[in-house]
Amino acid sequence: MTTPLPAARRGTYLFLEQARSTAHVYLMAEVDATALRAARAADEHPASYVSHVVKAAADVLGGYPEARAVFRAGRAPRLSVASEVHAKVLFDKTVDGQRCVVSGTVPDVQDKDVHGVQALIDGYKRARLEDPDGPFARVRRLQRLPLPVFRLLYRTMSRDPRRRSLLQGTFAVTSIGHEPVGAILPLISGTLGFGVGHIADAPVARAGDVVVAPVFTLSLVFDHRVIDGAMAAEILAGVKNRLENWESA
Repeated sequence: MTTPLPAARRGTYLFLEQARSTAHVYLMAEVDATALRAARAADEHPASYVSHVVKAAADVLGGYPEARAVFRAGRAPRLSVASEVHAKVLFDKTVDGQRCVVSGTVPDVQDKDVHGVQALIDGYKRARLEDPDGPFARVRRLQRLPLPVFRLLYRTMSRDPRRRSLLQGTFAVTSIGHEPVGAILPLISGTLGFGVGHIADAPVARAGDVVVAPVFTLSLVFDHRVIDGAMAAEILAGVKNRLENWESA
């Protein structure tokens, strides 16, 4: 039996069309979440681990303008560097009985603290795609269009670097931490994407001793057309350091 592609999955389909042109390279690092767990325990309104990753990544990317570039293909490929740092965060939603992934943008993360990031993420989590005035209203309208029209609009919006940065983020964050799954290596259509794995207690070496600590895998996928592995490794190491030393950040 064959059925048409559900309207709710059209956005994912078009994203994957664009992602195929990206030269993906993957890096991974283990993050000791002890400092994060302590910071959250001391906070009356603790932000999620994802919000901490979003904020930490934005802080680090502020020092790497090359990694905030948008690749523009053509006879003379160009890079357009964004001055702002926008984060794209993925959300698991159900619409018309179809489970799908939709994205929400946290704009200007560099100007927000982790609670400001969390407030926007909470808004996306609470919202339904069917809400006519909600944050996913535009996505829902696009999903209802015929696929060729949706594709044309999607490509048109992606051509403008500033609009593309707002639509797809300067970087993306995908989390599977709510399930007992160690790591995710996401696809990207932009320059950088982070994957957040499940936090679990694991043996960690500290000053020659082995202790048990909460640990999760943080992955980074980057577009090799834009940056090289050395810079990507610095960025991932910087985010890891920021998360592991949150109280002193």
